[in-house]
Amino acid sequence: MIKVEELFKFLEDNKLKNISLYNVENSEVEKFIIIATANSSQQSKNVADLIAQKYGYQDKIEGYTKGEWIVFDFNVVTLHIFLPKVREKYNLDKLYKPLRYTIKK
Repeated sequence: MIKVEELFKFLEDNKLKNISLYNVENSEVEKFIIIATANSSQQSKNVADLIAQKYGYQDKIEGYTKGEWIVFDFNVVTLHIFLPKVREKYNLDKLYKPLRYTIKK
């Protein structure tokens, strides 16, 4: 099982920005969403490759081709890696704002 804190630190170490962590647990299941911003599609793809390798991710990496919005679903954690304009456009942070814990770099 993936550890939320470990993934969060991994994203920080790989220079992603505005990393937000949301706890969206319900009464039965603990679930987290992490949203992070990459500087370029190349950076988002590079980080996605590293994540897939580090965590043995076997499923399709959604959004990898364009690299503008990449999604990993680790069951307990869903990770979204956005380019700045795409993150602003879809504004997922607004959906989870009451549950927010953010470290900005």
